[in-house]
Amino acid sequence: MKHHLLRLLRLHDATPGERSAAIWTAAFFFCVLCAYYLLRPLREEIGTAFGKEHLLVLFVQTFALITVLNPIYMLLANRLPTSRFLPAVLHAFALSFVVLAVVSLWLPPLHPGPFAWTDPERLVAAFFYSWVTAFVVCGVALVWVHAVDYFTTQQGKRLFGFVAVGGTLGAIVASALALVSAELARGWVMLVAAAVLELGVLCHRGSLRACLAMVGGGERHRQRVASAGVFEGLRLLVRSPYLLGIAAFVLLAAVAATAFYYALNDLAAAQIGSPADRRALFSAINLGQNVLALGIQVWVTRSALLRLGLAVVLCVMPAVTLLGLSLAAVLPAVAVMAAFEVARRTLQFAFDKPARDVLFTPLGIEAKYKSKAFVDTAVLRLGDLLGAAANDLLLRLQVGAAAVAAGVLPFVVVWGGLGFWLGRRCRDLER
Repeated sequence: MKHHLLRLLRLHDATPGERSAAIWTAAFFFCVLCAYYLLRPLREEIGTAFGKEHLLVLFVQTFALITVLNPIYMLLANRLPTSRFLPAVLHAFALSFVVLAVVSLWLPPLHPGPFAWTDPERLVAAFFYSWVTAFVVCGVALVWVHAVDYFTTQQGKRLFGFVAVGGTLGAIVASALALVSAELARGWVMLVAAAVLELGVLCHRGSLRACLAMVGGGERHRQRVASAGVFEGLRLLVRSPYLLGIAAFVLLAAVAATAFYYALNDLAAAQIGSPADRRALFSAINLGQNVLALGIQVWVTRSALLRLGLAVVLCVMPAVTLLGLSLAAVLPAVAVMAAFEVARRTLQFAFDKPARDVLFTPLGIEAKYKSKAFVDTAVLRLGDLLGAAANDLLLRLQVGAAAVAAGVLPFVVVWGGLGFWLGRRCRDLER
């Protein structure tokens, strides 16, 4: 029975130490994504309330917030051992959601309308929108920084799909809870998310013990500090064509994702009148995407990474993006766009994200804790901001979706070619 279960989970060829490390890391990821997917529908509801004409303000604010947080993140990474650094950041996020919950329960409900500095409800809602985005960027980055620090490239190809399953299960549980609690006040949802994050800290401790046992690092490995300088990650990024390639790949992916976000947000605001119904739609999209991703991550991701290789897997999202832009030009309906968004994000989390994280496994501790963190936070949000600015400009110029699809074709080709080169380069570094 145990053998069949391990084979079902694609852990049959893992050592006991690898299984323990993968399971605890997956549990850690479960809690982080569970907290985020509890909060995500609240964030999307705020986006529709502000309207697509004012989304650029939210994206600019988000980028500014993450730009401010990045030096603080690097300073902590420079001072604290890696075993203490991750829990400290998660504790801070959990506390922030408790504070935001209290403030949200005290303020009146948010009504549709533009951003205004003089309106407390809108100020808090705008900050919450940006803070949730900062949380998921930092939280997910921390999980994978921890994973790539302990797993080798070959272990990553075999086991990162299973780690991703943990996050997907957390997203499914949270999306189902968000769907049945769409009428619940935002503050209570934030309190639940904070509690789940604290559970994630406990899972990180279990993962740390299991990973140390797997690598045989002991106390010396636990006390390692990425201490080469606050801006070392940026210096490594600028001097390495490989890291610059990863940054460019992430930037292009973020610009594309923002284009789909704008399209779906616009259609939901125009075709669905009730805020609760919009929140339910976003929860249903999250649930559908993660249910589909779960099956692919369990049975397909591992085989794709091992048999097809990183180079081929990293070309999936560029191809899917071109298809989606063409679909948006032909069938601009919220139901169609929601269905494609489910498919797009399914493939992103089943293939693209695990493959991108494997790219960091052959690198050193500074690149993993600083360069990767910079790419997964500042570069990713810069891509969002550029995508938002481009969409805002196209909106003002009234450019049609068909023209947009034709215009982005060269960028998609570059994106796919870059992914293929990165996959081959990672193979060479591994050797």
